[in-house]
Amino acid sequence: MTFRPHPTRSGFIFLGGAILFGIAAIFFMNRLLQSNELPNIFILLASLLLALTLMGLALYGVFIAFRLDYHLNRNGLAIRWGLCRQIIPMASVMDLVPGWSLSPLAFTGIDLAGLRLGWGELVEYGSIQFYTTAPLADSLLVVTAYQGYLISPDQPDRFIEAWHARQALGPTQHWSFEIQRNWPLNVPVIADRLTWGLLGLATLACLTLFGYIALKFPDLPPSLPIHFNTLGNADRIADKSTLLILPAAGAIGLIVNGLLGSLIYRAEKVGAYMLWGSTIVLQIVLWIAAMTVTAPGR
Repeated sequence: MTFRPHPTRSGFIFLGGAILFGIAAIFFMNRLLQSNELPNIFILLASLLLALTLMGLALYGVFIAFRLDYHLNRNGLAIRWGLCRQIIPMASVMDLVPGWSLSPLAFTGIDLAGLRLGWGELVEYGSIQFYTTAPLADSLLVVTAYQGYLISPDQPDRFIEAWHARQALGPTQHWSFEIQRNWPLNVPVIADRLTWGLLGLATLACLTLFGYIALKFPDLPPSLPIHFNTLGNADRIADKSTLLILPAAGAIGLIVNGLLGSLIYRAEKVGAYMLWGSTIVLQIVLWIAAMTVTAPGR
């Protein structure tokens, strides 16, 4: 039996935000195609990437808000939010406590127009996971030995009746506490936090390198020394546009190592980490080269 959450405007607010960020992305893209000044190109590119990222997050917020529900059967409770499901075995549920009987609790997480996804803590029940769209007084606390889960079915009294009825019947399958993820969140390389950390750091270093060069570019002389002999004297001079090779090389290294690491991840996870780590080292080397060439007095 599936229970819809208490009605909320959060999905429409997320949708409005996605539309606004989409319009902003189109605007930045149009300006980017018309710009020919390097500093402006970097600013517009960074703005475009930010707008696209926020639009993607807002669209996922729409998906969460409109798909949140609570499925109850003899085996337990499945809370669906976005591309994930929180599984709570029926045998582990110790009690259902009305929210109006709970003391106020601090909350950390997403809180938008009633939609709350995050966590808090109560002295009586310990850690609490939030999956609600209603105020605390209109919610239910699912108490387990591990932690509590706060939910807000649109018909809480009917939910409690259904829970008692199914608890008395006994389970037909053994459920375990887990979070089930649908594609693409269940792809191992995507679910790996270290993957995101390594590739995210390399991407940030590459983008900031381009930004550093773009912002310094107008003030640089037309020609720059790009190679030095053992005595520290310049033995090769080139046009300053050559500097753009550095972030381009960083971007190519990031893409190639990112793809190669993803391909070997299942068979050789450590090797994938090493590839992604080497991309960070590459970005550091390119940063050093850029700062050396653009240093005052060169």
